[in-house]
Amino acid sequence: TRIGTSSGDLKNMALFTLYADFIAAVCPVSHMRVDTPSTRYRSYISSATSTMPVTAYDYRVFKRVKGAFLTEICTRNYRNVLQFLTVYGRAILNTFIFISMSILAALTVNPIAAYALSRYKLKSTYTILMFFLATMAFPSAVTMIPNFLLLRKLHLLNTYWALVLPSLANGFSIFLLKGFFDSIPREVHESAMIDGASEWTMFWRFPMALSKPILALITLSAFTSAYTAFMFALIICPDEKMWTMMVWLYQLQQEAHQSVVYAALVIAAIPTLLIFLLAQNTIMKGIVIPVEK
Repeated sequence: TRIGTSSGDLKNMALFTLYADFIAAVCPVSHMRVDTPSTRYRSYISSATSTMPVTAYDYRVFKRVKGAFLTEICTRNYRNVLQFLTVYGRAILNTFIFISMSILAALTVNPIAAYALSRYKLKSTYTILMFFLATMAFPSAVTMIPNFLLLRKLHLLNTYWALVLPSLANGFSIFLLKGFFDSIPREVHESAMIDGASEWTMFWRFPMALSKPILALITLSAFTSAYTAFMFALIICPDEKMWTMMVWLYQLQQEAHQSVVYAALVIAAIPTLLIFLLAQNTIMKGIVIPVEK
C-alpha cells in the first residue's frame, strides 16, 4: 500500500533495510575500514592526524598548466559571445551589409542634395533647409511607427532596404555640406565650365575632393547609427534571419551570465574604436575646420 510515498522511495527504504541487516548480521562495523585518499596518505606517513597537502598539490598542478588555465579563463566569455553571434542567425553578415549600404547612401544622397542647393540658387532653398533642420527636432522613436506602417504597405519588411531607406537622407548632413560647399568660390565652377568640364566632373573634382573631413564625419555618423541600431532594426525586421548584432547581443544579455554580458559589451565597442583610430586624423580635421569657419 502506498502511504504518501512513491515507489522509488519505498524501493530505497527496502534497500536501506537490507543494507542495515547485512551490516548487523554478516559484516559488523568492527570488520570494516575506511579507504580514502586521506586514510592512505596517513597510513603512508604513519600519522593518524596528518592531512593531505591538497593546496600545495593544486598549486603544483596549476603551475604546470598555468598558461592554458589563464588563457581559458581570460578568453572563455569572449569565445562564447563570438560563438553565439556566428552560430545563431546571420548577425555579422546582416550588420556588415546594413553598415555598407548606410555609408554608401550617406556619401551619395547627402552630398548630391547639398550640392544642388549650393550650386543652384533656388528661391525655396532656405525653406528646404528649414524642413531638413525640423527633422532634427523629433527623436527617432517618434518616426518608428510611421516608418513601420509605410514599409509594411510597400512590402519591404524583413529586407535590407527597410533598414536603409528611412535614413537615406540626413537633414543635418545636408545642412553641414551645403555650408561647406557655399564657401567654394563660384569662379572655380565657371572656369571649369569654360574648360568644358561637365557638372558631374565639377561635383567630384571640387566639392567632394575638398570636403573629405566633412565626409569622414558623415561616414562615422552613418556607421554609428547603423551599427548601434537596436529597436529600429527589431521593429522593421522581426524575422530572426534579418537581426543585426545589436539585436542578437540583446537576446544574449537576457540569458547569459553577467560576465558574458560585459564581454559582449567589449566586443561591441571594438569596431567603433577601430574605425575612429583608422580615420582619426581626417575626423579631427572635420571637427576643426567647421569651427574655424
